[in-house]
Amino acid sequence: MEDDKIVVLDHYHNQYEAEIVKGILETNGLIAGVTGDYFATNLNYALETPPFAVMVFERDLDLARRILAAQPIDPAQE
Repeated sequence: MEDDKIVVLDHYHNQYEAEIVKGILETNGLIAGVTGDYFATNLNYALETPPFAVMVFERDLDLARRILAAQPIDPAQE
């Protein structure tokens, strides 16, 4: 089904930040997942695309962006 297509919401340089984003989305009722290349974390600042991605259903993409825009992520504040 087209509604079940999974897409990348955004990329992150560390797993911690990606997991925070995932948690915010899940708290707001969306299904989200984190994928990543754990080996690449040692090289993450040399990569053009950060190694961790938050994934959502395509149908939830706009809502996920609105949720995150309303709640900025700052790991230093945690």
